[in-house]
Amino acid sequence: MKESVDELKREAKAKLLYWNNIKSSRVKVLLIVLFLGVIGLKIFTTVLTFDWLASLFS
Repeated sequence: MKESVDELKREAKAKLLYWNNIKSSRVKVLLIVLFLGVIGLKIFTTVLTFDWLASLFS
């Protein structure tokens, strides 16, 4: 369990270091928009799937 927590901490530090090394604000904005787009797409497709399943059983 402790190894898992340590690995997560190392991964988070690596991601933060990568984020801090990005100098261009355009790239940061692009990454944020891309991340939000992926999250939105995942939510949208999940809602459509549940809607499709509900209509299938009714």
